[in-house]
Amino acid sequence: MSPVGNNEAEPVLVAVDFTADEVRLVLADIDGDPLLREAYPLPPMLDDEAGWAWEIGGRISTAFAREGEHRSALGIAVACPGTVDPITGRIIRSTGRPGWTGLSVVDALRRHIDAPIVAMNRMHAAIRGEAEHGAAQGVTDAIYISLRGTPDAAVMTSARVVAGVKAGAGALPSLPILDPAMALEGDALERTAAHIAELAAFLDPGVIILDGVEGHLGPLVPALQELLDDIAKGPRVVVSTLGDNAALLGALHAAEIIAFEGERTA
Repeated sequence: MSPVGNNEAEPVLVAVDFTADEVRLVLADIDGDPLLREAYPLPPMLDDEAGWAWEIGGRISTAFAREGEHRSALGIAVACPGTVDPITGRIIRSTGRPGWTGLSVVDALRRHIDAPIVAMNRMHAAIRGEAEHGAAQGVTDAIYISLRGTPDAAVMTSARVVAGVKAGAGALPSLPILDPAMALEGDALERTAAHIAELAAFLDPGVIILDGVEGHLGPLVPALQELLDDIAKGPRVVVSTLGDNAALLGALHAAEIIAFEGERTA
């Protein structure tokens, strides 16, 4: 990276990943190498757009000036819990807090920070992260499934993430919500494996990436692999390489893309 003068702001990429109760933030240089990583709990009363924007925008602005640094954003990407309109950057259906449905992520942050900004579904960000740095490297067709909380998924085909006509691709309403304190076994294990196997048989991915707690993944991975080998041999079933970092790293990759596109069209 080229040196920055005393009065010149250091250009950085910004990635944000937030859930119902936590926000994680990474700043990286123009090569994508992390400069700062932080995580914070989100205040309980943060359902309105103005409050959310002040909280997230404030965290970014504070990070810009951390340890006496002077930084500015080349691009900001935000991984959101729920369905996100890729054009407007608005959360169509929140799986975090109910009050976030309708939240205009991009517009809210642009009121505080002048930079290219993109918002995306956390699952879409996670499969991008796995494709760049994790279990989907070198694979053009993959399924990423999170079993944390309400089951959710993302699909990549021909190296492109499938969004769907309403940006809602990846919903798994037939999968049971699993108790993280309970082992996955018996009927719940069979039903979970069967539903995922049907999805895999239809989409024919190269790899199925599962994210969740060990008590669920331990029995599910071999059960699903055995079932697939019987009915739709081909896909590998693996545990997420990046875990909780998948969505954040996928957002960072998206920030690199919009920063590049901003420079190209400037």
